[in-house]
Parts: sequence; C-alpha cells; structure tokens
Amino acid sequence: MQASKYSITHLIRNTSWLVGAEVIAKASRLASIMAMAAFLLPVEYGAAMLALSIHEVLRLLLRSGAGAQIIRANDQELPQLLANGLCVQWTICIGLFVVQVAVAYSTHWLFPDHDIFELVALMALTYLVFPIVSTKAFLVQRDNRMALFSIISSVCIIIENFAIALGLYLDAGLMAIVYAKWAFAIIWLGAFMMVETQPHRIGFERLVFVRLLLTSTQLATAEALRSLRMNMDVFIAARLMTPELFGLYSFAKSAGIGLAMSISQAYITALYPYICQQQKVNSHNSLAKKITIVTGLVSVLFICQSALVPIYVPFLFSSEWQASFLTTSLLCLVAITTVWTDAYSAVLRSKGQFRIETQQCAYCLLVSLVGVFAMTPQSPESFALVLLLSSVLWLIFPAVNMFINFKTIKPA
Repeated sequence: MQASKYSITHLIRNTSWLVGAEVIAKASRLASIMAMAAFLLPVEYGAAMLALSIHEVLRLLLRSGAGAQIIRANDQELPQLLANGLCVQWTICIGLFVVQVAVAYSTHWLFPDHDIFELVALMALTYLVFPIVSTKAFLVQRDNRMALFSIISSVCIIIENFAIALGLYLDAGLMAIVYAKWAFAIIWLGAFMMVETQPHRIGFERLVFVRLLLTSTQLATAEALRSLRMNMDVFIAARLMTPELFGLYSFAKSAGIGLAMSISQAYITALYPYICQQQKVNSHNSLAKKITIVTGLVSVLFICQSALVPIYVPFLFSSEWQASFLTTSLLCLVAITTVWTDAYSAVLRSKGQFRIETQQCAYCLLVSLVGVFAMTPQSPESFALVLLLSSVLWLIFPAVNMFINFKTIKPA
C-alpha cells in the first residue's frame, strides 16, 4: 500500500463527498424546519426539539461501540473483532433502548412544562434496528468507501426530513418526528443490507468480547460527555426560559448550529478512517498540516453560514421567528471551535488514547456548564453568546498537547 494513496487529496475527496452529501441532505432539513415553523407554535417547536435532543444525546452513544476498533484494526484481528463486535453492538443498543425509555419516564418531572414522554419512548425503538447492519457500516468506513457511505446517509436524512414535513402536513402533530426517525432506521437497514462487505457472522469469544466492551465503555464515556456538551444548552434553556423563549432558542439552534454541526460530523466521519489509514502506511510527517488545512476549510463554511443568517432566516421564515437571527448567527460560530476540538479527539482516538479523549470531552463540558451557570442567561441571545465565549476556552486543552500529538501519531 502506497502512502500516496492516502494523500491530502484523498482526505479532501472523502470530506467533499460527505460534506457535499450533508449539504444536500441539510437542504431538505430546511424543508423540515420550515414545516415545523409553519405548523407548530413556538411552545410545540420547543417540545419537539427537546425530545429530539434527548434522543440525540443517547443516539450518539452508538458511535461508542466496536466501530472505532474495527476501523483501526489490522487484517489479522479483523474477523474476531467483527464477530464479537456484533455482540457488543446488540448489547449497547438494547441498553440504549432501556435507558431511553427510562429517561422518557423521567421527563414528567425533569421538564414538567413539556409533554414529551411518548415521543422520547417511541424513538427508542430505532435502536433495535441499527445492530443488524452496524458492522457493515463500519466496514464501509474502514475501506474509505465514503462516497457510498455519504450517499446512504444523505438519502436517509432526506427521507427523514421530508417525512417530518409530510407528517406535519397530514396533521400528525409532534408524532411526525417519531415517524421520521422510524423511516430513517428502516431505510438505513435496507440500504446497508444490500451493500457487499467482508462476510462475517455473530460470534462470542470471552476475551475479545470483554476487551471490546471495555473499550466501548471508555468510548461511551467520551461520547456521552461530547453529546452532553452539544445538547446541554437545550436542557438548561428548557429550565431557565419560558416555553415561548425556549421555542425561539430551539428554532435558532436548529436553523443555525444544527445545520453546521451536521457538516462538522460529516468531516469527522471522513477524518477518523483517514488518520487510521495514515498510521498503517506510516505516513505521519505531514499529517498535522493536512488536518489543519482541511479543518480550516470546513471552518470557513461556518463563518459563511453565520454571515448569511441575516439573509436566509428572514427570507425563509415568517415574522414570528425573525427575532432569532442574531442567536442563530452566534450559534453558527460555536461550530468552528467544535470542529477543531472534535478533530483533535479523532487524532486521540486513532492512537487509542481514549482516556485523554475522555478528559478532553469532560473539560469542554465543564467549561460550558461553568459559563452557563455563572452567567445564568435568560434570553436566547445572551445564552448563545455565553456558549460562544465558553467554546473558545475549549481550545486550551488541545493547544497544550497538539504539537506533540500531531508529530507522533502512531498506533496504540
């Protein structure tokens, strides 16, 4: 295998596929946001976004399974990891299903102003679908078949978003978001069932299973902290703000950082397999420069989106949502520090430094929580400003060690 095969052009091409597909998919996201803004009151919009945020916090834990190990594994250990990885994925997903149903029950007293029990509980059913094809999805990423992965992902997202719009049009109310999540899961299952990958079956070897599960537990901690960092503002805002103001904040987040974060996550999805491949071909010398260049290009997209918010929000949405454009612009800028922080996490994960990644995620969450609770913002604009200022401090953690880590990227 030649190092040139995984040059910066390869990373840019994979990133372009994923980001391009994400941009197209998120154009459909605008359709669902517009439908929600048209058919839901601000209070109902806030309830929908709160339910989706709870689901998103737990759904991101799916990334803590055997995927990271399968992607970075060598060819000799891959068959064992695939067989036992299926067991791990089923364990994690059944656990997430139980946890989300339990969380749904707790929403009665956690968020008494928002009746979201049914929404959260029913969305948990999707976890019972993903393990069936999860290892096939990991193999597609391992092989850097990002064009295929991006097409499947974008099609699923487009169907989900139009399912929300259609459900609202057909008067399904808040249940439209549940039907959309079910549609996503079914299409995801069908698409990856048809993808050809290395044949494998479920298996169990105690030592391999325990090793994978322990690693997954470490990753789950990091992913839980990262997910809370991304969504804790919604949970706190739901308690600090009136339902009407929370609805406006939720709209601003979905119209701003919601779109930007999808692009950021698409980039990180392309970046992690790329770094792992660079390790296998012993191409470490210029990796820091490559990551810096591409991450910088992605950051420019967020700056452009923030600048365009005062144009596209008034153009696309009715007058009752116009007051949120400043909040939306500020939240777009949070995505810049997010993509740099998550890129550093990808480097740590590729080296097997899961403990340091967990520490980084804990640091970022703590900084954000301290900022919010110290300032206790009461309006959407002040809340977004506090988050932006806090996010700048996230960069202190990677800044201390970034030079050393980028120069010594080696397999664990």
